[in-house]
Amino acid sequence: MKSDNIPPFEAILIIIATFVLLLFVGSAFYVLFGDAFASPLGELLVAVLPLIYMLARKIHIRSYIGAGINFKTFLLGITVGFSLVLFDILISNLLYAAFGPSQAAEASNKLTINLASSTPGLLSVLITVVFAGVCEEFAFRGFLLSAIERKYSFWPALLVSSIAFGLFHIDPQFIWTIAAFLMGLMFGYAYHRWHSYTICALAHVTIDFVAVTLVLLIR
Repeated sequence: MKSDNIPPFEAILIIIATFVLLLFVGSAFYVLFGDAFASPLGELLVAVLPLIYMLARKIHIRSYIGAGINFKTFLLGITVGFSLVLFDILISNLLYAAFGPSQAAEASNKLTINLASSTPGLLSVLITVVFAGVCEEFAFRGFLLSAIERKYSFWPALLVSSIAFGLFHIDPQFIWTIAAFLMGLMFGYAYHRWHSYTICALAHVTIDFVAVTLVLLIR
């Protein structure tokens, strides 16, 4: 059995490799399979390399990331999610007022609306929402933040994982990237506070579900 301590430099390299994988293979998914299949598949790619790495090192993933679930963690995850919805709305409005609308966010909203116009497309949107919370929290909090925090301390781990999370939300205007970075800080704090991947994943899914619902209601 190998040590459960993941070298931070290796964790960062895995996240960089994940970005490259998502950039090329994720783009190929859109060409080959179309939006409805590519959206959830792209989210799955975020977790693939971190998961393979942890399995190869024989790390006890459930205890490492805090993946236990019970009624308390379920309720807390949903509560944290709805609480962060207000923070998400606040920073989105502030960034919109300061820099104008994000073209990347608008393109994402347009894609969501187009997909939701059909039953298979709506199913794809819902699956993507779930996969986004599950896979992104696994990669950025459960894997990256944990690796850095175990070697150094919480604050550099929070900063690096949040920057990585922001950069994965590509936006040439940096509006969506900044918003994701700030949300990453909130997710990272929640993860550190409870050492629970489950809480963060549920909170993430809740926020994205509310966001998608609002987009579809006000279209």
